[in-house]
Amino acid sequence: MGFDALRLINPCEFKTGKAQWVAHASADILDNAMVFTSLREAIADMDFVVGSTAKARSAKGDHHPAENLPNIITGKQKSISNVAIVFGREESGLNNDELQLCDISTFIPMQTSYPSLNLSQAVMLYAYLLSVVPTIDHADKKINTPIAKFQTLKSETADLLAGTKIEANQNIYNRIFERLALLGDNDINLLLSVLAALKIKREKE
Repeated sequence: MGFDALRLINPCEFKTGKAQWVAHASADILDNAMVFTSLREAIADMDFVVGSTAKARSAKGDHHPAENLPNIITGKQKSISNVAIVFGREESGLNNDELQLCDISTFIPMQTSYPSLNLSQAVMLYAYLLSVVPTIDHADKKINTPIAKFQTLKSETADLLAGTKIEANQNIYNRIFERLALLGDNDINLLLSVLAALKIKREKE
């Protein structure tokens, strides 16, 4: 599907043995995979992080069908550079703490809850759906550009809410950032202008 940037967190052996022959003509993806010790570390340089989970979790208020992803990502084409799709463990998927690190939660709609898709099937379906998105950097190249506007929006919003009752209420606080993750370029620019004006006003007071 054109994706070749694989990041693994505390993986089993993958450069020899079964993983290599199962990969067939994709062994180069395994050979060049980046290994991390935590999800937080693995997504540190990502502008937009999408979690995948078979069922809704309490960590997120909204649970978006995977087929909505191309529109969500394309709508941010001038506000993000690097996108990560996070898949959990074969047996149990992502836990709530891991899903909380993602900007949005997504799922593949099915007629029945069980049997669920296995990990390889889920990855393939997401890759197929996202292969049409032109803004995704398939090669995971380092782009020497200023911080992405979506990341700026999250940072400025966090600064504005720091020390408020909203920050103390994690349900409302997390919900705000979850809704920000659905905004497109125009709305992101609009909110950045509002936040900049509020910041100037606060500094003058």
